[in-house]
Amino acid sequence: MSARHGRSAGTPCHAARPTIARSKDVRCDTRGFVRGHCLASPGAALVRRHRQFTRGQTLAVLLPLLAVLVAALWWVLETGEAVAEKQRLRNTADAAALSAAVWQAKVLNFDAYMNRAIVANEAVIAQSVSLRGWSSYMDHLLPRASVVTSAVPYLGAAMLALQRGWSLIDRALQPTLFAAEGVTSALNHDLATAQRVMHASVPFVISQIVKDVVAANDTRYQVTVGGNWMLARSAVEWVDFASFYGGSWRWRQRDVIQRSMDGFSYQRNFTLSLLPGLPFARLEKRAGTDMIGFDTWRAIETLAIHQRRYIFFGRMRETLPIAWSGVENGARTAVRGVHGGAFSVNRRTATLAERQTRRGSSYLGLPSMWDLSASQRAYFSPPVIIVRLALRDTDRRGARSSLGFDAVQDLDGSDVRLGTSSTLPMFVEAAATATFHRPKPRADGAREEPSLYNPYWRPRLSSTSFVDRLQLAVLDGDPQWLAAVPR
Repeated sequence: MSARHGRSAGTPCHAARPTIARSKDVRCDTRGFVRGHCLASPGAALVRRHRQFTRGQTLAVLLPLLAVLVAALWWVLETGEAVAEKQRLRNTADAAALSAAVWQAKVLNFDAYMNRAIVANEAVIAQSVSLRGWSSYMDHLLPRASVVTSAVPYLGAAMLALQRGWSLIDRALQPTLFAAEGVTSALNHDLATAQRVMHASVPFVISQIVKDVVAANDTRYQVTVGGNWMLARSAVEWVDFASFYGGSWRWRQRDVIQRSMDGFSYQRNFTLSLLPGLPFARLEKRAGTDMIGFDTWRAIETLAIHQRRYIFFGRMRETLPIAWSGVENGARTAVRGVHGGAFSVNRRTATLAERQTRRGSSYLGLPSMWDLSASQRAYFSPPVIIVRLALRDTDRRGARSSLGFDAVQDLDGSDVRLGTSSTLPMFVEAAATATFHRPKPRADGAREEPSLYNPYWRPRLSSTSFVDRLQLAVLDGDPQWLAAVPR
């Protein structure tokens, strides 16, 4: 056997089969045959040691990559939740502001309905006083007409029957209408009281509506200090927006009422020539119903004969009173009204009617009512309701609520927080107001100005000004440079 090759002499090289070394330091394979000899690999031990040293390096690479992926997923969820939370907060603010504006518009429309009802009831009282005055006038005229027609067959009897029948009607009509006037006047004062209560409750109700709407949407949302200040400012603007027209300021309501009276109540005039073609004598009827001051309704009826001063020429003048009547309801006053020109045309007859006026006091006077203030009629600017809400960072839903953790571990085992370091709350603001909008144009083509006599008030969302946002930023501790951007 050859000591060099590890086999006996004379044995051919190809007859020897390769064998795998079993020792720890030798591993033989086909590369171990050199020139037909089976040799152990000299670097086998070094290769084995290198493989043992590099084992686990893939895990070291995957762990940072996995941390990056978790952080990316975290920020995607965090951003999505923040956008969704901001939209929910904005929708809540819009709903609160619009709900408050809806109540504001309802109260303004309620004021308009009450004003219209009061004006209509006052017109009814004027009609009732006019009817009582006219009935008393007829009861005074028919006896004189009966005397004139007594010599005419059939006509005299018919006129006498009409006189007696009308006298019975007038006796029943006077107390009935007088009582109805008192009831209607009391109803008007009740309507005015309801209007005052509703109008005065707006600042308190609006603040409560805002809080209720916010709480109903999400209890985590809170009205900020600036938002409460804006609600207080809108309450002051509400007080300045409308005025309570009472006392001597009731001239505005009286003017509206007199313009709303029908022709029979306003004046009952006619002129009749006694001899057609010979205008030297005629009958002049002058009558009308007026509101004297603010607390009295009075109706004056006059009928007189006018003739020329010198029969065929000269100025026409009152010569003979024929019939008259006067009816009054309310506070007694010596002030005279127009009454269809009775005191200017039939002066003597009107004086007689004034002296014999039937007076009563069931009328309680013209109630005070709300209407737009003089400044608002000149420059219309309805109060704006601004709502500002905040959501604290600790109450905000984010990736932590979705994934259940807010930190990952780095290679040395320490926690790395994935949350934001900002502690500023999330702010949004919304504004709404009530505007005057007539649904259809007027038939006469005229433009109708805003007032509390027509219920055309509608709520709508509006925008906040830069000055308002700057005030809110100062009050809430928000960065002032963000006031330039609506939130």
